[in-house]
Amino acid sequence: MAVSASLFINQKGTTTALKQPKEVGFYSRNQHGEIFPFDDGKLKYYYLPNNDINKAIDLNSGFKKFKNCQRDFKDVATLEPILETIIGYETSKNKSLKADIIAHGETVAKLICASFENPNVNPIDMRLASYKGQLYIKDMTLQKKVKNQIDVKGYIPYKFETVSTLTQPIAYVERDTIDKRNRKISNDGDKFCSLIRTGVGNAKILIEGDISCIYDFKQEGKDNLKHYTKLGVSPLVSNLNDSHKFENVVFKDWLRCFLTGVPRIIYGFYDDKHILKTVEEYTTEEIPILFKEHNPELASKCTNAIKWYGLMAEWLLKIVPHENESDVIKPFKLVLEDNHLKLIEIESADPEHEGLVNGEDMLSNKYKIWKTKSK
Repeated sequence: MAVSASLFINQKGTTTALKQPKEVGFYSRNQHGEIFPFDDGKLKYYYLPNNDINKAIDLNSGFKKFKNCQRDFKDVATLEPILETIIGYETSKNKSLKADIIAHGETVAKLICASFENPNVNPIDMRLASYKGQLYIKDMTLQKKVKNQIDVKGYIPYKFETVSTLTQPIAYVERDTIDKRNRKISNDGDKFCSLIRTGVGNAKILIEGDISCIYDFKQEGKDNLKHYTKLGVSPLVSNLNDSHKFENVVFKDWLRCFLTGVPRIIYGFYDDKHILKTVEEYTTEEIPILFKEHNPELASKCTNAIKWYGLMAEWLLKIVPHENESDVIKPFKLVLEDNHLKLIEIESADPEHEGLVNGEDMLSNKYKIWKTKSK
């Protein structure tokens, strides 16, 4: 009989703490979508002195030349970068990378936000596969999203990252290169990501997190989570309505950073002409405290988000069969309907079944062969 279950999104668990996130790997992706495990070639370094901020940087400049690389990617939601990095880790360490749930960090954050957001704004349409004792989750909505033409609002975060970061530490960069950053064409293909082992309650979670840049320096061969920073942008906050909008943005960024262990968020604020006016820095751990002082409702939201996360992870592990030695992939749909997360087993007659089980719509053949050999 096919497995089917649902979880009411307003339920809350009792877990309020995560296991300490730890970086176990990383990878770089280029503009062609090629993945390079344990390569930091796309890692950037933050550098934006006050003198540069005073130069009236236009965060809209270069918009028409923006390179929307992801539109040409075969599958922007693919789990392959994570799987390739797992293979690299297990090869170098000669041991398995233990985890109950494996997913992109953005996917996990989206599932958590489902308990707070309008389902029309935050539609959940995911696929889940059980394989060799582990659950893999993939967001099916991402490919549709990148096909849309990017607008100025979507472009500004890429431009801010371009003008505030360097491809190498400052000591190795010529002055001329720094001064010409504003002319550099931005793109959404180049990316550096960290693979992070964390967890909530009894669930061990392995997630990938997008890393905007290094704040200070990189320690070779070490866990660099404490050096990573998330970059964000916001219109200037000039009234109460602006303040509420910004706080909601900060909540989502806090959640992503809290899940992955990134300790710092830097925001660039721009005016109605898209000119960068000021920059502010926040630590991830101070954000709930600031919410408690200025917006208690959002402070409660931080706590409830983690409680829901714990409950949801435990629910998935309880409902989905995940035998350790099984070579059979069991696929499921995970959707949000009528205020419930619904988990529905995909049966063999479903057109999706073949691609998810015997094809590479979920797990690559290389990864399946590796896991079969390494058991």
